[in-house]
Amino acid sequence: MVALVAERGLYVFRRKKLQHPIFTSFLRDLATHEKDVEQTDIQRFHVECWATCKSIYLAVKKLKIAELCIEVSYQKCPKEYEIAEYIEFHIENYLIRCFSIYDRVLQFVNCLCDIQMSKEFVGHISITTNRKVEVSGLKNKLKKVKSACEAFRLQRNSVVHHDKYRDEILEWVDTALKAKYILDGDFERIGISDENIADKIAVVVTKKLKEFRLNSENIDKSINNFMNDAKKIYDRKSLTT
Repeated sequence: MVALVAERGLYVFRRKKLQHPIFTSFLRDLATHEKDVEQTDIQRFHVECWATCKSIYLAVKKLKIAELCIEVSYQKCPKEYEIAEYIEFHIENYLIRCFSIYDRVLQFVNCLCDIQMSKEFVGHISITTNRKVEVSGLKNKLKKVKSACEAFRLQRNSVVHHDKYRDEILEWVDTALKAKYILDGDFERIGISDENIADKIAVVVTKKLKEFRLNSENIDKSINNFMNDAKKIYDRKSLTT
């Protein structure tokens, strides 16, 4: 993780810097800023680009944490009969966080291309149809980022706008565990065993992790390709202004 702090009158990075080379450009420019001195337009450009770009990578990091939570969710649930709900919750968390990454990319473009649009009005249409974005050549790369982040759009919309994430196997697990709870553990008489439940849980978790990790890789790739072009734009504006 990266933190920007004032030290001896300069903005400096603390801890390990973020990996993409664009953060080296931010370091170069932010290190020239002096503390308690009113910022120029170009200095505000440095800070706004750094902050909005960092938010993208923090969102990606949280997406990876969401994957880990899915992997261990059934182990961390304090009540056995709620295991299916725990798994469901963490799947929903991944779906929502995945979708939100693109919003942060748009906020970064708003700063990078000096559009100066109010945050509440920043959206796919308002940004991609902006003349400055079209001239920048970022439009196609933005569409690819959007496509990667919205791979599970229908499932995410179901969670946000309707009820919840639905999975037939999880619903079976939920019913079985609640039956076990109601029957005080004596549920083999209805033809269900702990092994049956464990196998079903393993199927769901393994499947979702495989899907989500592949999706996260696609997001990483699309963002990295986008940032390669964004760095060129940032450097050009920063070094010629």
